[in-house]
Amino acid sequence: MKKFNMNQQLILATAFCYFYYFAQSVARNVYNTLTPFIVDFYGTSLTQSSVFTIAENIGYVVIMFLVTIVADRIDKAWLLFGLGSIYSVMLLIMGNGPSFLLFLTSLFITGMLGRYMDTTCTAYISDLYGENRNRYMSILLILFYIGSTLAPNLNTLLIEVMGKNWYTSYIVSGILMGIGSFFYLVFLLTVKKPETAVRIKTRDKQKKMNAITLLKNRNIASLCGNYIFNSFSVYFTSQLILFLSMTDSVKYSTATRGFIATAGSVGLVVGSALYVWISKEMSADKYLRLEILVSFVFNLLGLLINKPFFWALTRFLSSAIGGGSFTARTLLCCEEYPEYSSSAIAVVSLTSGITSIIATPLLNMLADATSFRFAMYFSLFFSIGAWAMLKFGYVPHGASVYNKE
Repeated sequence: MKKFNMNQQLILATAFCYFYYFAQSVARNVYNTLTPFIVDFYGTSLTQSSVFTIAENIGYVVIMFLVTIVADRIDKAWLLFGLGSIYSVMLLIMGNGPSFLLFLTSLFITGMLGRYMDTTCTAYISDLYGENRNRYMSILLILFYIGSTLAPNLNTLLIEVMGKNWYTSYIVSGILMGIGSFFYLVFLLTVKKPETAVRIKTRDKQKKMNAITLLKNRNIASLCGNYIFNSFSVYFTSQLILFLSMTDSVKYSTATRGFIATAGSVGLVVGSALYVWISKEMSADKYLRLEILVSFVFNLLGLLINKPFFWALTRFLSSAIGGGSFTARTLLCCEEYPEYSSSAIAVVSLTSGITSIIATPLLNMLADATSFRFAMYFSLFFSIGAWAMLKFGYVPHGASVYNKE
C-alpha cells in the first residue's frame, strides 16, 4: 500500500466525496428539465406523471428508513463506492429508452441510491472534519449546485444541438459516475483511509440510538416539521419548468426553460458560496427563517409577472438567498448528534420523503381539478408553515428551555 501522510489521505478522501456529490447532482437534476420530454414520451397526463415522483420518493423513504437502522455502523468510504457503482449501472439502463415499467423501477432504485449517497457524503464530511464541518459541507453543496447548473445545459446540448434522444443524458451521467467509481476503487485499495475527527463512542451506545430517541429531541422534531411543510412548498420549484412548458411552449421554449433553470442553478452556486461567509455572522436557524420569507416573496413575484426574463431573475435571486438552506438544515442535524450524523440526517430526511410521496400527487390533482397556476400559488403558502416550525419550534443551543436527550 502506497504511503500517504494523514493530510494527503484526508484531501483524497474529501475529493472523492466531493466528486460523488457532484456526479449524483448531475444525474438527479437532468430529470427536472427532461420532465416535459418524459411526459410526452410515455403519454401521461399531469396527474399520471406524479407516478414518476412517487416512485423516486418511495425509493427515498425506503432507503432513509434503512439508514436510520444501520447508518453509522457501515464504513462510509466503502459504502460510497458500492452506491456509486450501482448508480452508474442504473443510469445506463435509463439511458436506453426503457419501457415505462423499467423506467419507473429505475427511478425507484436511483431514488434510493441518490438519497443514500447524498446522506453518506454529507455525514462522511461531517465525520472527517468534526467541528470544522461548516466550511467543507458548504463546499460540498457548491459542487452539488454546479452539477445542477450543468444538468439543464447538458440536456439542451444533447437534445437541441446534437439532436440526441432525451435519455442520452442518462448515458452521459452513468459514464461519469462509472469512471469516478473506478478511480475511487483504486484509491480504496492503494491508500489508507483517513481517521475521522468524530469518533463513534461505543458499539453498545450506538445500538441504543434509534429514530424514536432522535425524535424526542425538540430541535430534531421541529426540523422534521419544517421539512413536512417544505415538501409541499418545494413543489413550486420542482414543477416550474413543466408549468412554464404547459403555460406557453412557444414563449417558454426548451432553450428558454433551460436558461431559467440555469439562472436558478447559478443562484444556488452563488448562495451556497455566500453561506460560507453568512454562517460566520448568523446562526443556521435564523438564516433559514430569513431565506424562507425572502424566497417566498421572489417566487410570488415570478408568478404574478410571468415574463421569461423576470422568471430568470427571480429564480436567480431566490436561489441565491436560499443557496445555503440545505447546508444549514444539515448542520443543525449534525450539531444535535455529531456522533450519529447519518442517523440524525436520515430521520429528518425520512420525514421529508414520506411527505413528498403525497405532496406532489395531491398538488397535481389540485392542478387538474382547478388549474396548474392555482396549484403553484397554493404550494407557495406552505412556506409560511415551514418558517413557523423554526420560529416557534426550534430552540437555539444555550437557551434555558433547550432540551436534548
